[in-house]
Amino acid sequence: MKIVEYLSHKSRADFVIIGLIMAAYIGALNYVVGTLALLVFYLIPICFVAWFAGRIPGLIIALASAVAWYVAIFLSAYTVDNPWRLLWGALMRFMVFAICAVLMAEVAERKRVEEALRRAHEGLETRVDARTLELSQANSALQNEVAVRRRAEADLKKLNETLEQRVAERSAAAEQRAAELARSERALRQQRGILQSILDSMGDGVMVADARGEIILFNPAAQHLVQTGLGEIPPTKWLEQFEAHAPSYGRGEHPLLSAIRGAEINGAEIFLPGAAGSNGVWLMATGRPLIDEHGKAQGGVLVFSDITSRKLMEKQITDISDREQRRIGQDLHDSLCQHLVSVAFAGELLRENLARQDAPEAAQAEAIVEMVNEGISEARNLARGLYPARLEVDGLAAALEELAATVQARTGITCRFSCDEPVCIYSGVAGSNMYRIAQEAVNNGVKHGNCSAISIGLGAVDDEVTLTVKDDGAGFPDSVDPKGGMGLSIMNYRASLIRASLDIRRGVGGGTIVICSFHNQPVPEPEHEHA
Repeated sequence: MKIVEYLSHKSRADFVIIGLIMAAYIGALNYVVGTLALLVFYLIPICFVAWFAGRIPGLIIALASAVAWYVAIFLSAYTVDNPWRLLWGALMRFMVFAICAVLMAEVAERKRVEEALRRAHEGLETRVDARTLELSQANSALQNEVAVRRRAEADLKKLNETLEQRVAERSAAAEQRAAELARSERALRQQRGILQSILDSMGDGVMVADARGEIILFNPAAQHLVQTGLGEIPPTKWLEQFEAHAPSYGRGEHPLLSAIRGAEINGAEIFLPGAAGSNGVWLMATGRPLIDEHGKAQGGVLVFSDITSRKLMEKQITDISDREQRRIGQDLHDSLCQHLVSVAFAGELLRENLARQDAPEAAQAEAIVEMVNEGISEARNLARGLYPARLEVDGLAAALEELAATVQARTGITCRFSCDEPVCIYSGVAGSNMYRIAQEAVNNGVKHGNCSAISIGLGAVDDEVTLTVKDDGAGFPDSVDPKGGMGLSIMNYRASLIRASLDIRRGVGGGTIVICSFHNQPVPEPEHEHA
């Protein structure tokens, strides 16, 4: 049965090829034997092909078998007295072969039709049985459904009665709720009035935005502060034209947008550059997200106050501190260093006199002179740190180069400065603060980093100037607040004065990296018209 199933999946072309091969083999056998009595063997491929492939392939194999017989007899040693008789014999065999092929194909076709009819009859009986079972089940289901519907009608009647009763109760409850809602609306209007009065009387600006970033509420103080810094631009356009700087949270994103995204903003300092002829306004902002009952942010609120006067005072204090440092540095260089030089010169004379007298105190005098010379070098290094004269004369790059040389000579730590191309700083305030940031970063590396090498880099891409200070010391601790220490706070504050971004982090291979970047353009001073 497996062979029959296998052959039933073959195509007619496959059967014709198989039949031609079998006919060729039988013809070859007939050629070798050389006899005319192999007729029955030719019927094997003919019947085989006619049974499985049909009438036309069977006739093809019958013709091929007759041709094979003729060629085998013609080429064999068998002697035929008349060639036409051999041809007539081939034709007669073809007729016999063809009749056998047609009969075999008819028998096979009838067998297949009978088998198909039998299978169809069996399938029909199976379907009739299935349909009978389905009708029986459907009838039972219909009876059950009728019973269910009758019960449902009774339940529906009861439900209607209950519903009418509940509608009456709900109507009474709705009237009561309407009265409560009216009282709640009056109380809400009263609370809104109180809240609006509070917002209107607040000195701090309050601004509220929805989840899409659209301003939905702001008080008069917010409108006044924004328009003071940006001119006549309405507060609703502030987010679209935001070009301020928030030193505590990076550059370019409004704190209100950060609050909308779920962040809590504390003490973000924002600078509004101001319209033409205005010096701008500094604001201190606190932002919180508006959280719904599902814990999702549906907006944000921003409260900000004017700190321009405080910034002006801080700048004045910083200027006074810088002036005092320059004065102390100049005094160290002009008075103390000169006085120490005189002491060293007098000590040298004393040493020479003692040496001429062969006095044993000459060695002590020489040691005193050396200590005085070391004091002179230390005082000059301190004077350069307090008053970087090359910063005002030759610019930031020269001052940083002198800083690196001074630190290396004073501490013995390898300190190098690199600047691939000349960098011109337009603002003297920016250059001074960048130098102080680099100085503080180097001092932190020397005092707290236990480093053996420090590199200072200065570069510019378009209008963006970047200062990089890197050491190979212990690295910046992960648990320390980068804004908590005095030195780090000073660096952050000086970066905010020139609206620069400051990044302090641990290096990949260890040590600490300080990166300070700012736009190389004149920075407006934080002054107020009423200051």
